[in-house]
Amino acid sequence: MGGTFINYRRHDERIAFVRTLYATLAARFGDNAVFLDSATIGHGRRYPNQLRRHLDRSDVVVVVVHDGWAEELRTDGTDWVHNEIRWALAAGKTIIPLLMDGVAMPRARDLPRTIREFTNFQAHRASDDPEHVRLCEKIADEPRRRASIGQTPARPWAGPLTALLGLVAFAAPVLLLPPETRDAAIYISVAATVLPLAAMIAVALVSLGRKPINSAERIAQDFDPTTYNLLVVAPGGIVLTGFSVAIVFSSPVEPQMRPLFVLIAGGGAMYLLFMVLQQYKTEKFREDHWPVRLKEPVKPAPVRRELERLLRKHAAGGDPERVRWHITHLENAADVLSRDGTRDRWSWLTADQTWQLLLGTAWIAATVGLMTSAALPTMRLWVPAVVLAAIALIAGITVEAAYRRQVWVRRTVADEVHVQIQRIQDWSP
Repeated sequence: MGGTFINYRRHDERIAFVRTLYATLAARFGDNAVFLDSATIGHGRRYPNQLRRHLDRSDVVVVVVHDGWAEELRTDGTDWVHNEIRWALAAGKTIIPLLMDGVAMPRARDLPRTIREFTNFQAHRASDDPEHVRLCEKIADEPRRRASIGQTPARPWAGPLTALLGLVAFAAPVLLLPPETRDAAIYISVAATVLPLAAMIAVALVSLGRKPINSAERIAQDFDPTTYNLLVVAPGGIVLTGFSVAIVFSSPVEPQMRPLFVLIAGGGAMYLLFMVLQQYKTEKFREDHWPVRLKEPVKPAPVRRELERLLRKHAAGGDPERVRWHITHLENAADVLSRDGTRDRWSWLTADQTWQLLLGTAWIAATVGLMTSAALPTMRLWVPAVVLAAIALIAGITVEAAYRRQVWVRRTVADEVHVQIQRIQDWSP
């Protein structure tokens, strides 16, 4: 995808080896896919900028390690060998230490603290591969490896933890609630029962309108980050904040309590703004460093955004190697989405909705516990039993609606990826 960056220290005794290495890699992968400062940076270019730009675009950093290499490293900011390795480690690049004849891999304690992780990478000995054949194979395999997408991991611990949390949340109000507060427990538990009902209504509405929502999301994903935030996120945040403030001032809330609710609404608005800025920063990074791996476990919305980015880059005549890597990466992501769409309800719930499952269980168990605590003095235990049955029914309908929607969305996005990629390949020469 992004090529290979050669990191070395200039010396008359080693320059012939480095140039031979560059010639071999360039013959295999092309001049544009291999970076060597003396061969790649043109006259009059700003040296630090070019180094950082090419390093950011590279997949693999080959570090030529010679005798006395560790002793020559400096941490004063002027040593480009040290700087490049530090940048590569921070960016998560694949690093291949290339050991020259008779050189051992340096020990961690002999390296500056900022690059001690360098010793964790598997080294390649030049003496065992004088023609650099196996080195080329390692480099060629890296884009394929980086294009792969891991399966969404299962979380077998989620089930036992959910049961334990539910038991604690139920037992705490029953065993610890003072008798004089049990009247208040009735009102709290009734109010708490409304939340699952509101969640069910929201999920049901989203599920019923999944096709128009999906179409709107597909259009919105084609926007650049600035346009998307201005047209979608900002108006939604303004409406939500204004609606919250209006409810506070139109409801029978004590005047002295209104500033608190306004503060809560303002805090929510600031959090939303922070999330918007974070999303903008992420999308700008992905645009400037295209193509970038998707975060795992893979989700439909990021895959759709990357698909739109691929279509734009391909239409603009982007680098063919990068386009091919991006195609492979998205095909793998689409396959993962398709497989995730075949999971049963419990596997999906524990893997994708872990925190929602834990918090929802704790909320329901605490609500029933409060109701049970209030019913114990009169032994009207049929009341919490009815409440539990009602909440369980509401939660079951909500989970079923959400499950069916996520299956449909995953399969729809996976189909979109395969269709669009097939069109790219059909029109490519």
